[in-house]
Amino acid sequence: MKKLIFLLLPIFILFSCGNKIVTDNNFSTIIDMKNPPVIEFDETIFNFGTLIEGEKTTHKFTFTNTGKGALLISAVNADCNCTVSKNYSKSPINKGEKGYIEVTFDSKGKIGENVKNITITANTKPTNTNVIMKGLVVGPTINNNLK
Repeated sequence: MKKLIFLLLPIFILFSCGNKIVTDNNFSTIIDMKNPPVIEFDETIFNFGTLIEGEKTTHKFTFTNTGKGALLISAVNADCNCTVSKNYSKSPINKGEKGYIEVTFDSKGKIGENVKNITITANTKPTNTNVIMKGLVVGPTINNNLK
């Protein structure tokens, strides 16, 4: 019985202090609902301009934690397999510190206007924040020197 009380006591304390436990497939963390971390991006839209189909472009989105608690990113996902982010700040970002999310877009098979939504899941409120990569992908040029 004493073991049960010691196990339940921390959970009771967490909820009575206005905190919330958030769990997803990658992490479980405590969000201080009164003082959550805040992710503030330097830019939320990056226009990569024009690419020739098959080229890749990479952009680093930088952000600052303007909240009070430490910010922890649990996942970065894009709306298609052509846009990936494996390189991002994985350790906690304290109040006032900067972090980054590096995103690569592969234009293979993506001719035309492209708008790619990247969702960042973190211990913020709300838990998801979005940034966008966009631009135009054109077909390969024809070499006029061929005879």
